[in-house]
Amino acid sequence: MTYFVSILLRARQDVQQIFDWLAARSEQGAQSWFESFEESVSALSKNPFLAPIAPENDQCEREIRHVLFRTRRGRTYRAIFTVVESEVRMLRVRGPGEPPVRRKDME
Repeated sequence: MTYFVSILLRARQDVQQIFDWLAARSEQGAQSWFESFEESVSALSKNPFLAPIAPENDQCEREIRHVLFRTRRGRTYRAIFTVVESEVRMLRVRGPGEPPVRRKDME
């Protein structure tokens, strides 16, 4: 089964903010980060249930999972999502050192 990945508004804003921050320091680094992000999204379309339950899961009614992806320098980012039928809904994207997402941040 193939899942449709929908990147919701707040997640798109997170991606843009992270990309802009990285691009101000290294355009190539930002592009590399974005490619890593896209690979993660592609993997979710194949089987999102391989990703572990996210720490934020206890705060939500639906099951919340996260996929980890890294930059070349080894910094770990998280894409937080839920699965609704055949759709993966990406809720937020978090960078290294950011605290867990609160329930109100995922609405």
